[in-house]
Amino acid sequence: MDISKHIILAFIQGITELLPISSSAHLIVVSELLNFDATTYFLTTLHLGTTIALVFYFSKVLFKDIFTKTKMSLYLKILISSIPAGITGLLFQSFIEETLRANIFLSTSLILWGIVMIILERSKKDIKETIVEEVTFKQSVIMGIAQTLALIPGTSRSGITTIAGMLVGLNKFTALEYSFLLGLPVLIGASGYELIKEANVNTFGIEEILGIVTAAIVGYLSVILLKRFKKKNWLTVFGIYRIILGISLLLLL
Repeated sequence: MDISKHIILAFIQGITELLPISSSAHLIVVSELLNFDATTYFLTTLHLGTTIALVFYFSKVLFKDIFTKTKMSLYLKILISSIPAGITGLLFQSFIEETLRANIFLSTSLILWGIVMIILERSKKDIKETIVEEVTFKQSVIMGIAQTLALIPGTSRSGITTIAGMLVGLNKFTALEYSFLLGLPVLIGASGYELIKEANVNTFGIEEILGIVTAAIVGYLSVILLKRFKKKNWLTVFGIYRIILGISLLLLL
């Protein structure tokens, strides 16, 4: 396999996984342009890289004072809220891979949720930013249910959960940060399941290792930059980008 293509896709994964612009859409489109077969196994290794980046970035939130009531409550909220997406992914994995990766679904999802982001940001008043531990159980569960929609390529997991968080009263930056934590059980579970399932079919060599390392490094740097990107209308910026990308895909692909 071409190592350069692995690195290019890993770089794209590291950037787009943590932005509300859909990593799956970018990976599918770029893999087509590179004439590269982006299998579920390969995409899983890249997701493992960005998952590692998130664990490192949120290490203090996740592992500091782990036996306190507040931290145990956070773990429980994240775990329970991840169940809907986990079950849906297991039940509909084949349908998603065989049907929903079509360019028409990618384009539609990109445009639709891009419009929603713009409308939501313009209609919602600014709410005070809080720490992720203060997200309520109800808010967490609703965001977890919304996370199931992210299984549709082009939706964006961070995007849809941020939208859901804003709709239930969270500041958009708090919602985005919590969406990263909310995705960890699903990402870790899906990665582990796929790697074990395909262990006897696919090899795990230098290409996969380079992909994971590249996605992890770029992902870690991306989340640091995103944390500093606190412009007032940042969702609108990403929404416009999604609409332009979606229309471009309809016209070109």
